[in-house]
Amino acid sequence: MNGAGDAARTLGVADDAAGQFRVETDVMDGSSSSKVTVEYHDPSGVFPLLSPQLISRLPLRNLHWKSPARPLRSIDSLHVDLVPSKDSPDGGASTSVSTLQSGVLSADGLQRPGSGQGPAAASDAAGSSEIQRAPTRERRHQIPGLRQTPYLKVYLLRCDDSETYKASSRKLLREWVRTHTPPSQLSASSNTQDNHDAFEWLIVHVVLPDTPAANQPRGSGSASANSGGATTEKQSSGSRWTRGSSTLFEKIRADFNISSKSAPDRVAQVRLQKDAVPPHMLPQTSGTVGSPLSESPQEQNSAWDDLITKMKTLILLSFDLRVSQYEEDIREKGSQRALPGWNFCTFFVLKEGLARGFENVGLVEDALVGYDELSAELDSVIREQTSESSASPGGAFLQYTEDLQQQLSTISKEFEKSGENGCDSSHLGFGDKPLHSGKKNYRDLILSNNISVFDFRCYIFSRQSCLLLRLGNARSSRSELTARLQSQPLGSISQRSTDDLSVNTKSSQASNDTEDLSSLAELCQRALSFITSVARLLRDDLSAGVKSRPLSIPNFMIDNIVASWTFSVAEQILGDTSTPALPISKFNKDAITGSSGKMRSFGNRSEELKANVPEPKTMMHPARSSSLSNRRTSLFEPPYAQTPAAGQVVFDHNRLDDRPAVRQSGIPQPNKTGLEDLASHRAKLYLLQRRVLEHIGQCCGWLIGWAAIASVQTVQQELNEIDLSNSTSAESEDERGLEKPRKATTPIYGLCEATLANAVSSLDQFRAMYERLSDLSVKHYVVAGQAKSGERILGDLAALKFELGDFAAAAMYFSRMAPLFAENRWNFVETTMLKMYAQCLKKLNRKDEYVRTLLDLLSKSAARSKSIRLHRTSVHSKSSAEASASVATLGWLDDDRVETLGFFEELITYSEQLPYNITVPMSKYFGDIGVEPYVRHYDNKDGFQLRLQFRHLLEDDIVIQKARVRLLHTSSSQGKDIWLENEDPVHLRKGFIKTWLSSNVNTSGSYIVDKILVEAKKIIFQHEPFTKAEASTPLGISTSVSATSLKIAKKSRVLCFPRMEAFQARIFLSQFIHIDQRRSLEIECSSGWNDIQRAEIRLRAASAGLRLRTADATLVHGNITIDDKSRAGIIDFSNMPVDATTTFRIPYELETLLPELVVKLEVAYFTAKGEFLLTSSSTIPVELPLDVNVHDHFKGGSLISRFNIKTSNVAPLEVLDVRLESSNAFNVQSPRNVTTPMYVHPKQPVSVTYKITTTTPPGKRSPRDRQGPNNTQALALTVDYRSLKEVVLSRAEQIFAAAVEESSLHRLGRLLVPLFLDRLEHRILPSQFEKITLLQKASIGSFDDMGWFDCIESLPQLIRDDTRRWLKKWHENNLFIPINPTNHDEENATRTSRRIVITVAIPQTHIVHTASLNILPKERYAAHSAPVAAVGQMLLAELSIKHTRRWGSLEALKSVANLSDTKAPMDFVYDVEANPDVWLVAGQRRAQFTAKEDELLTFPIMLLPLRSGNLLLPTIDIKPRIMASRAQQSPPASGQAGVSSGESSEDSLVCETDYLTHGETIMVIPNVQSTTVGVSKFGPSGTGSVLLESEPRKFEETVS
Repeated sequence: MNGAGDAARTLGVADDAAGQFRVETDVMDGSSSSKVTVEYHDPSGVFPLLSPQLISRLPLRNLHWKSPARPLRSIDSLHVDLVPSKDSPDGGASTSVSTLQSGVLSADGLQRPGSGQGPAAASDAAGSSEIQRAPTRERRHQIPGLRQTPYLKVYLLRCDDSETYKASSRKLLREWVRTHTPPSQLSASSNTQDNHDAFEWLIVHVVLPDTPAANQPRGSGSASANSGGATTEKQSSGSRWTRGSSTLFEKIRADFNISSKSAPDRVAQVRLQKDAVPPHMLPQTSGTVGSPLSESPQEQNSAWDDLITKMKTLILLSFDLRVSQYEEDIREKGSQRALPGWNFCTFFVLKEGLARGFENVGLVEDALVGYDELSAELDSVIREQTSESSASPGGAFLQYTEDLQQQLSTISKEFEKSGENGCDSSHLGFGDKPLHSGKKNYRDLILSNNISVFDFRCYIFSRQSCLLLRLGNARSSRSELTARLQSQPLGSISQRSTDDLSVNTKSSQASNDTEDLSSLAELCQRALSFITSVARLLRDDLSAGVKSRPLSIPNFMIDNIVASWTFSVAEQILGDTSTPALPISKFNKDAITGSSGKMRSFGNRSEELKANVPEPKTMMHPARSSSLSNRRTSLFEPPYAQTPAAGQVVFDHNRLDDRPAVRQSGIPQPNKTGLEDLASHRAKLYLLQRRVLEHIGQCCGWLIGWAAIASVQTVQQELNEIDLSNSTSAESEDERGLEKPRKATTPIYGLCEATLANAVSSLDQFRAMYERLSDLSVKHYVVAGQAKSGERILGDLAALKFELGDFAAAAMYFSRMAPLFAENRWNFVETTMLKMYAQCLKKLNRKDEYVRTLLDLLSKSAARSKSIRLHRTSVHSKSSAEASASVATLGWLDDDRVETLGFFEELITYSEQLPYNITVPMSKYFGDIGVEPYVRHYDNKDGFQLRLQFRHLLEDDIVIQKARVRLLHTSSSQGKDIWLENEDPVHLRKGFIKTWLSSNVNTSGSYIVDKILVEAKKIIFQHEPFTKAEASTPLGISTSVSATSLKIAKKSRVLCFPRMEAFQARIFLSQFIHIDQRRSLEIECSSGWNDIQRAEIRLRAASAGLRLRTADATLVHGNITIDDKSRAGIIDFSNMPVDATTTFRIPYELETLLPELVVKLEVAYFTAKGEFLLTSSSTIPVELPLDVNVHDHFKGGSLISRFNIKTSNVAPLEVLDVRLESSNAFNVQSPRNVTTPMYVHPKQPVSVTYKITTTTPPGKRSPRDRQGPNNTQALALTVDYRSLKEVVLSRAEQIFAAAVEESSLHRLGRLLVPLFLDRLEHRILPSQFEKITLLQKASIGSFDDMGWFDCIESLPQLIRDDTRRWLKKWHENNLFIPINPTNHDEENATRTSRRIVITVAIPQTHIVHTASLNILPKERYAAHSAPVAAVGQMLLAELSIKHTRRWGSLEALKSVANLSDTKAPMDFVYDVEANPDVWLVAGQRRAQFTAKEDELLTFPIMLLPLRSGNLLLPTIDIKPRIMASRAQQSPPASGQAGVSSGESSEDSLVCETDYLTHGETIMVIPNVQSTTVGVSKFGPSGTGSVLLESEPRKFEETVS
C-alpha cells in the first residue's frame, strides 16, 4: 500500500513537471516570450527531483556577450523556459516510476541491471526504443526565424555505478549526442546554413544518495579521502575507457568532452540530498557498499554554480552562432534588393528573426534598433512603389485591409437598417488594444504577401511599443510578464525563485524606481507621429476599399471610423504609459473648483493616473486626513486648481496672487529623468483626443470652449446681468450667441469606440468629456514645466464654465488666462476675457477682484488712448501721403478697441463697498503725469505751492477727493519728506488737467517728486516718477536707497526756498566755550512777518552719542515766554511778535569726540493764518579750531610758562586777545607789549609767556597746604579769536544779502544767499588765506566761476533772464570783497568772534634746586665775556646748590620723604655730567649732601679741557636721597634681598633743578706759544708741509 501510494505521488509529480514546462514551440506568436528555451531529455525521470534546486537559481544572471561586430553587451537577467524533449517517453516521470515499481531487488537491496529491471533496464529500454527509431530531424521552415527552437539541450543522466555506465548508459549518451549535435559541430567543413536554429548540448549527471556514485568524489585526486569507495569501484570496474582510479564523473567527461582548449565543458554533475528524494526511489541496500561521502554546503553550491555557469556559456555560444548566421543572411538578402523577384516581406521576416532573437535574450535595445531599421526600409519601399518610374520592387501590398472593409460594411448595413432612429456601433470597435501584435496572424500575412500598408505599419509599431514598454519597465509590461510567469506553477512558493517573479515586477515604491520614464516618453512621442500619419493612411485605406466595391458609404462614416481608431490608439498608449511616478491625481469631479459640484468628470479610467491611494508601505499605519488646506481631496493638483487659504483667487493686475499650497509631507515629490518629457507627450495625446472630440462635436453642431465665444460676431460691451437659475432657456443661449444644440443623429454613425460614442451621446456628456481631457492635459503640462502650454487650454475651460453658469470655476480659469494673452499681445481676446471675468466676479460678490478686473480693463482702454495719441503725433511729423496711409491702416490694425464707457464711474462707485483702499499705478490710467518744478509762494503767509498736471484718458467724468505729492530731499540725511495736497475736490474731464497743491512747510533745499497720489473714494492712483532700488544689509534687511543714488535729470528737481519775510531759524555752536564746562548749541529764531502765538521747537540728534539737554535750555536773547521744556527734545514758547529775534542756548553732551554734529530742527509755529512747519538739518562743526600748548620752567621764586597757540585746521585764526588771570594762590605777570590782533597760520603759531609767582611769603606755608573755598590754585587762560574763513563768509554774506534786498530779486534772497555762501566756501582754497590776510580782501570770482547755471535753470522761465543779468552785473562790480578786521561794523565782529576759556593747572613739584657752576677766580675773567683757558690747563670751579620747598605741599613732602618735620634737612646726590671727550673732571664728581631749605652749599670741582673751542660747561643733576624709616629698616624675611622702599619714594618725590649756568661756555685755546713748520719737498711724496717744532705757553703760578 505504501509502495503504491508513493508511486502514485511520484507519478503526480512527474505529470506536473511535464505539464508545467511544456510550452507550445511550433510557430512564434505575436507576443514575445522574453525567454530562451532549454530542452531536457529525462529518460530516468529525475527532473522533478532536481527541478526545485535548478529553478531556484533561475533566471540566469550577469551574462556578457561579445560579438566581433558589436560592442560588449551585458544581460542582467535571462529567463529560461525548461521544456521536455519530444524524444522523451510520454509520461516521462511516470514511466520511470513504473519501471521502478516493477523492478526486482537483489539480495543486497540494490537494483541490478538484468532481466530488464531496474533503472538501468529502463534506460536500456528507452535507449533501445530510441535506437530502433530512426533519428528523424524536424523539417525547418523555409524562412529562418519562424520557429522558437531551444538554445540548449540537456541530457539528465541517472547512472548509479560504473557497471551500469559501461553496460548501457554510455551507449545511450553516444546515440543522444550523435543525434543532437548540430551539423556545424560535426566537422569544420560542414555547411553552416543550419545555424539559424543553432543549439548546444549538455550532460548533467544526477547522483542519488546511497548509491555507489554518491560515495565517489567528484575527481580522482580526492579518491584517497574515501578509500573504501574507491577500492570497490576499482574492483568492480574494468573499463578500458578510463583508468581504474577514475571516478564515474571523470569517465563521462573523458568520453564526451572534446579535447580542445577552446571547446566548452559539456558535462556537469549534481548530487541530490536524501531528504529531497522519495524513499521508494532510494536503492534498497542490505549491506555497506562503501563509506559514505559527505559534501559541505559550499561544495554543493559550487556544483550547482558550475552547472549554471556551463548553461550560460553554452546558451551564449548558441546565440552567437544564430546572430552570425542571421547577419550573414541579411547581408545576402540586402545585396539582392535590386534583383528581380526580391521580396520585402521575406526580407522583413528574416530580419525580424534577428530582432526577436535579441529580444529573447533580453537585448531589447538591439531589437528595437532592428525594428526601427525595418520601419525605415518599409517607408523606402512604399516611396519607391508610389513613384511613377518605379517598377514596384519588393512585392506589392494590398490596396485596402479586408477586415476594415468588413467592419465598414457591417456599420453601413446597420445604418441602413436603423435609418434615422440611430444605431450603436460601439460594439464594432477596435477593442481595448487596437495595436497588438497578436490581434492578427501578421507574420503569416507578411510571409504570404497578403498584407496592407496599414496593417504592416500597425504591426511594426505594436512591436516597437512592446519593446519600448519593456525598456521603460512599464506596469503593463510587468503585469504581462508576471502573469506569464505565475501561470506556471512551480510546485510550491518556497521552491519558486524569488527573482523569477520580482524581476521588473517590484511592487510599491520600488517599482517606481525601476521605471525608465525616458523610454515611456519616447513611446508617447512616437505614438503622436504614428497616429497622425497612419490616420491618413487609414482614411485612404477605407476610401480605396469603398471604391473597389459597389457600396455607397458616406464620408462622415469613414471620418468617424478614423476618429474612433485615433481616439482608441491614443487611449491605449496612455494606458500603457501610465505610471505612478507622475504626481497627478486622476480627474476628480468635485475637487478642482468646489463650485457647487458643476465641474463633473467623465469616464472611469481609474488606472490612468496615480490615484489618491496610499502605497503599500504607508498602509501599515492608518492614513491621516485633515480638514485644513481647504479640504483638498487630491494631493496633487495643478496650480490653477488650487484654492488659496482665503477661499478665493486674488487677481491683481495681470497676475494671480498665489499663496503656497499646503502639501502633505508624507508623499515625496518625484524627480525622475524623463518625467517632464513623459508628461509633455502624454498631454499632447490628451489634446489629440480632444481635437477628435471637438471635430465630432462640430459635426453635431456643438461649439465648445473659446470657439463658442469666437463664433459670436459681436461681444457685449457692457456688464449685463446673468440668470443663475438652473433652467436655461433657449433664448438665454441665443442671447449669449451660442447655437442651440440639436440632437446628434447622423453625424455619429460609425463611431465604433465606446468612450467616444458615449461622449457624443448628449451635450452634457460631450462637455464632461471635453472638460476631462482638458483637465488632464493641463495637469500633465504643469508637471512637464510647460505652464504656458497648459494655460492656453484654460481659455476653453473658462468659456465652458461660463457657458454652464459655473462662475466660480470660470473666474478661476479667466484669472489664469488673461495674463497669458496679455503677454502674447492678444489684446482683443484678453479684454473679452476680462469682461466675462468681471461678470463672474460681480455675480460671485468677490468685490476686491471685481474692482481689480475693472481696473485692468480701464488700463487697456487708457493704453489704447495713449497709443492713438502717439500715433497722431507721429502722423503729424510725416508727409501727407504717409499720414493718409497711416490713418487708413489704423482701423483694421487696431485690435485694442475697448468700450469702457461707464466703467470708470462704476469702479469709483463700487469701490465704496470695499473695507480698505486699493492702490494702483496711476500711469496705467492717466498720461503725461508730472509736477512743474517751480515753487510758488503765498503773498501773505508762509508755505509754497506746486502744480500737478496729468491727462485724463478715459471717457467718464469723475471727482477726486485728494491729490497729494510727496517731495523727497536729494540727500537722505537732510530735510524731511514734504507732502503737498489740494485744498478742494477736483472734477476730472477728459483732457489735460492742472491743479495747484499746497504745503505749509517752510524749508530750503533740493527735492525730487517721489510719489504722486490721486484718491477717488477707495481707489488710490499712485505714481512714482523714479523707481528706487532696494539695498540689502548683511542681515538681509531691505533699506530704501538714498535719492542721491538715483539718476535723476536735473530739470526734474524742485528747488524749495522760503520768502525773505518767512519765519527763519538757524542753529550754530555757542560763541563762548569753557573747556571744563558743558558746551552748548544756540538756536536763533526770526519771526519775519509772522505774529506767532505759540511755537514748538523739536530737536533730534542725528549724530551717534549726541545728547541734547533741552531741559536745561536758557533764553539768551529775546522777549518771549518759554512755556515748557520738560519733554525731551522739545521746547515750547509763545508770544513772539513780528520781526522779532530770539536766541536759545541748549547744552549738549557727547559720548565720543566728534568733529561735527548733525542736528535736525523742526519748528511748528501757529499764527492767526494757520499752522506752519519749518524743517532744516544742520551740520555744525564742533572741533576747536585752535590748539594751546604750555611749557613750564620752575625758578626758585617764580614759574615761567610759555603758551603756544596754533590752528588745528587749514583755516587761519585771528587772535583778538589773550589773558591769563591770577588766582588766590598765584600772581600772574603779563608781558608788557603784546600786539593784537595776531594772525595764526598753520606754520606760524603765536607764543605768549607769563611769569607766575606764589602769593605766600618765604617761610610761610605752601599755597597747596591752605584749604578753603576761596583758595583757587588753577589759572584761566582766555583767548578771543575769529576764524578768517568765517570772517570772509560773514562779510560776503553781508554785502551780497544787502545787494539782493535792494534789488528786484529780493523774493529770491533765501535761495540766492545760502547758495552763494556755499559756492564761495568751496571755492576759497587754503592757499588763498595768506593772500587774504596780507591784502585784506578776498576774490569772489566771476559769474561763471560761481556756477549759477543750475540755480537759474530751477527758476521759472519768466524770471530766469532777469536773474542771470543781475548776477552777472553784481559779479562784475564786486570782484573783491574788502576784509578789514579793524574797521568793519560791530555786528559782524560780534557774529564771528569766539571766546574760549582754558583752565591752566600749576604743576606740583616738591623741591626746586638752584645750582650754578662758576670758574674761579671770578675777578680774572670779564663779566661780559666768556672765560679763556688753554687745552690741558687745570681750572678751579665752584658748585653752588640750594633748594626751596614752596612749589609743593609740605605735608605731601613729609610723607614722601619720611621726614619728621617739614623743615628737617634732606639728603641729596648731585652728579656732574660731562662729555669725557671734552672735559676731564677731578674732585667729587658725584657726592651726597644734606641740606635744609634755602641753605646754600658749595663744592669745589677741578675741570681740565681736552680740546679747544667754545665749550659748554658740564651740567649738574641733583636727585633726592630718602632714608628709610624705622619700620622699613628691619631686615628682609627669610634671607631674601628686598628692594629698598627708598627707591620707590625717590620715584614719587618730584624734584626740579634750575641750573643757572646752563648754556654758559668757556673759550679754550691750544696750549702752543710758537710753532716751526717746514714748507718744501718733504715727506714721502716730496710735497706738503711738516711740523718741525712747537713751544708751549708758560703760565704764571697763582697763589690760592
